Amino acid sequence: MSIDYYGQKALRHDDDILVCAADVETEGLGGDLLMVQWGFLGQIKCATGPNAVSEFFEDFLSMPKPAIWFLHFAQYDWRYFLDYLENEDLIVEIGLRTETDIYEIRCKRTKEDEWSIMRDSYALWSHPLSKLADSFCPELPKLEIDIENFDATNPEHIEYAKRDVQILLVGLPRLFDMIQEHFGVVPSATAAGTALKAWQKSLPKDKIFDCSRWDEKEQFIRQGYYGGLVFLTSNLPHQDCLTFDRNSSYPAAMMEHGIPVGQAQYTTEFEDTYPGFYRVRVKAPDDLIVPILPARNKRDAMRWYRGEFETVVSSQELQFAVKHGYEIIDLFEGFFFETVEFPFDDVINLCRIIRKNFPDSTESQVAKLIQNSLYGKFGSRRERTRLLHFSQLDDEEMIGAIPFDDAGKWYVKKELDEDMRCLPQWAAFITANARLALLKEVYKIGPENVIYGDTDSITIKRGHEGQIDIGVDYGQWKLEKEWRIFRAIAPKVYSGILADGTFKGAAKGLPKKGVGEKQWRELLENGATSAQTQSLASLKLAIKKGVSKAQTLIRRSSTLDNSMNFQLENNGNVRVKYYA
Repeated sequence: MSIDYYGQKALRHDDDILVCAADVETEGLGGDLLMVQWGFLGQIKCATGPNAVSEFFEDFLSMPKPAIWFLHFAQYDWRYFLDYLENEDLIVEIGLRTETDIYEIRCKRTKEDEWSIMRDSYALWSHPLSKLADSFCPELPKLEIDIENFDATNPEHIEYAKRDVQILLVGLPRLFDMIQEHFGVVPSATAAGTALKAWQKSLPKDKIFDCSRWDEKEQFIRQGYYGGLVFLTSNLPHQDCLTFDRNSSYPAAMMEHGIPVGQAQYTTEFEDTYPGFYRVRVKAPDDLIVPILPARNKRDAMRWYRGEFETVVSSQELQFAVKHGYEIIDLFEGFFFETVEFPFDDVINLCRIIRKNFPDSTESQVAKLIQNSLYGKFGSRRERTRLLHFSQLDDEEMIGAIPFDDAGKWYVKKELDEDMRCLPQWAAFITANARLALLKEVYKIGPENVIYGDTDSITIKRGHEGQIDIGVDYGQWKLEKEWRIFRAIAPKVYSGILADGTFKGAAKGLPKKGVGEKQWRELLENGATSAQTQSLASLKLAIKKGVSKAQTLIRRSSTLDNSMNFQLENNGNVRVKYYA
């Protein structure tokens, strides 16, 4: 039986990739398929009519390996391949990153064949295709046409379609080459997987981290793995405010605090000299403004509470909370680790050097991609989800398979991935320290002087910035915006007027393209706004229900009433909700 570990020996699949690319054009968003275009080895082909998809698949299935076909934001394009995948005599596996996000489709004609692979390049480069062109092939800028009226017979429109394929064929290999040049690895299917390989490459050859399964210990620690803190303390307009961002907050947390290593030891007492995670019942202070300890409700959703509540949190969060007025009523149990190590210093320092030597450059973007994608990989669950067509389900494959679509053509299987290497205590420790970095700044300034916070940024009243550690290094803070007036309305929703008179804001729930000065002004004045958008069912729903055209909707901005964590008091102050 092989050892389950992280280390250089765990590096796998470092073959060169032959990049092929494809794209589709449709009659409006979610409308009828008008063209399929694809390219490989310097060729670009286009097909229209009822056989367009099958013409593409002939090349897709016959291309020599290790060819990988990339489509950018393929969640859209793949829905037009579903009928072919369902009706042809193919073996098909669809890989999901999440319950709704498909990142890879594998096909072959017989069990003896090698897999032909399609991937969503957006899972690796999560920016628009135009930015891929600007960054890696500026000589091939993305073209502009009236895309809502695409005409497959118009030469200008055909060139537009071909250009998108060209950008992938030229830009992706250059991205891959840059990653290989600086980090010594061939990219994986996702940014997180690529970052993991880059980190493994940086480890000494004899350095191994055991990440074998712990079952109940791992389940316990996963309860203490939370996301970022977003809060507001007032929903009224405030004059003369400043927004500060923490430079590379998560990489800084990885370097400053390291990660817990060694065997997890069970305890019913608090071990204050060791890193750990504890299940406790606590009481938050009655005058709590900005919460410190996260918790989960019965549906496992992240919550911030006042009053008494039970939670599983890291040792460092618990210590900080007690220092600022939380009371530990009961400590039920916990797990602590032998020591802390700092295995990320080399790869993050490499990223820092690249970003310093190549500021505002493509190299800097790649370094940022690697450093910011790494920590979450350790929190992955030890399972994979596959979609399988009913035609390839034999008696063995049927075990544990659940119908996925209404017609019973597709089945979903969740399986333990024996190759999955997870260390949830690392991900939980890193995210806890990133939240604490924000909270320490808030409590140093005074929660009453902080209006809004989101993961790695805070907006404060001018006059209180003197205590902030401002600088350009990782973990220091930089002045991001100066506001004449600023108003926080709900988590992820705010608006204001910058020092230069520009309206600016954020509006969760609204499409970026549909929001401008009109919406920011309405948010600032009224606390709510709306915008028109086109809504298209997810690829998951397309599989379940079939392809449907987009609907034009009017969406309203999120309000405080939609937040499960915060409530508005009569004086305009915002507090965490009270749960006795």
